[in-house]
Amino acid sequence: MLKWTHKSPWILLKIFLLGALNSFTIWAVPILISNGSYVFAGYFIFATVVIDYVFLSKKRVAGKYIIPGVLLLIAFTIYPALFTGYIAFTNYSTGHILNKETAIEVLISNSYQSAADDSAYPARVATDNLTGEYVFIVQRPTGEITVARKESSATLPRSDVTLAEDGTIDSAIGFKLLSEDEIFAVSDVLSELSLQAGNDEFFKLVDIGIVERLIKTLEYDAEKDIITNTQTGEIYRPNDRGSMVSDSGEELEPGWQSTVGLYNFQRVIEDERYRAPMVQVLTWTFIFAFLVVLTTFFAGFLLALTLNHPKLKAKRIYRSILIVPYAMPGVLSMLTWRGMYNEDNGIINRIIGSELPWLSDPTLAKAAVLITQLWAGTPYMFLICTGAIQALSSEVIEAAQVDGASPSKIFWKIKLPLVLYSLTPLLIASYAYNFSNFNAIFLLTGGGPQIIESGGIAGHTDILISYTYRLAFTAGKGNDYGLASAVSFLNFAIIAIISVYGFRKSKSVENM
Repeated sequence: MLKWTHKSPWILLKIFLLGALNSFTIWAVPILISNGSYVFAGYFIFATVVIDYVFLSKKRVAGKYIIPGVLLLIAFTIYPALFTGYIAFTNYSTGHILNKETAIEVLISNSYQSAADDSAYPARVATDNLTGEYVFIVQRPTGEITVARKESSATLPRSDVTLAEDGTIDSAIGFKLLSEDEIFAVSDVLSELSLQAGNDEFFKLVDIGIVERLIKTLEYDAEKDIITNTQTGEIYRPNDRGSMVSDSGEELEPGWQSTVGLYNFQRVIEDERYRAPMVQVLTWTFIFAFLVVLTTFFAGFLLALTLNHPKLKAKRIYRSILIVPYAMPGVLSMLTWRGMYNEDNGIINRIIGSELPWLSDPTLAKAAVLITQLWAGTPYMFLICTGAIQALSSEVIEAAQVDGASPSKIFWKIKLPLVLYSLTPLLIASYAYNFSNFNAIFLLTGGGPQIIESGGIAGHTDILISYTYRLAFTAGKGNDYGLASAVSFLNFAIIAIISVYGFRKSKSVENM
């Protein structure tokens, strides 16, 4: 007989949560598989099995704390990083989203053009009485009447058709002719229809009562893997970057996804359109991260020293006020500062009695970014410096005072070195964070003002991560995910090198 104990509610909760997880997996996996997302489906199954094993076992106590975090780390950090690295070596971008088979189908289906100047024919839009599908009943110049359907076309006997006095079709046996009002009601659907006219020709509705005959201008030869323009005879062959290209260099769009090796990295380095702005962006990124860490550290350190003075009263009140910026949501803070920098109505220009273009002048925009980050980052530095200062040995400071050291010497020779020694890992982490501080740039200046020479793909306050965003979503004629991933890969490599080097140097200092 089961006994109710103090653990019973937790056991029931565990069973309920595991049941919910398994039910969700059973529901989600078939959907993911049907959509071709085999990796996600496999990971769902793997994660569910691991969680069930760990939480239903009495021995895996440590795993119950570690496994959920590890699984989330894999899903939301490791996999995106690996996927970004993979995309960096592909041509994944606008015009290269589809696979090759689908891209060729789209090229062929989009190659239909007007057959000739006399390719417009009178026609009636109708529905088939048996199937309900839309058809075009077309009067050809020869007097032949054709019923154009989605998959086929056929000649309609003249005896099945009644003509009006003006010569247009008035009725047809087996079909319901649509009135003008009915055509207007479904115009969105009809405008997308291309119905068979026979011999690789289609009819398309161009006006009420008028269809146009379209012919296919591109032919694909699967054996030779070439596309031929039936009008000009020009031949297009696949290149190594996922496109069909003619001998003259003309490229058909869309292309398809393919691996391109180091091509995206070559574009960043060799293509002047990307290299010149990236040099500016990368230089500013290093300066931005360094100045933010430097200014916020010294501001936080000086405030911590001041508020740690034994004779200062109401320390708790001052400290509470100083950490308010740290407690505010970062997005809200950045948007508030953006409004304060407004040239016409911003409170900063009102206070100083000027109309400084804070966000439209390159130098002022950079200053605005640094000022805002000084406000946002100082509370964090204040907190960690306070902890480091309070951990300093009072005996060392007292010994220095006995030896006659001045307050400035105690600051520069004892307090600052000891605080830097203890906070080096946090300062390195802060530098790495600000190196990719997307919100600080995107929400405040949007990366602007624009670098005119860049053609709109970079701004004066862009750092590497916001420049990556521009390349991926807002620059050029479309989204260039491959190029953006290559820049993101470089960003990751730079941060990794800086972090590893910094931690090694801090370790060598620690061992001295």
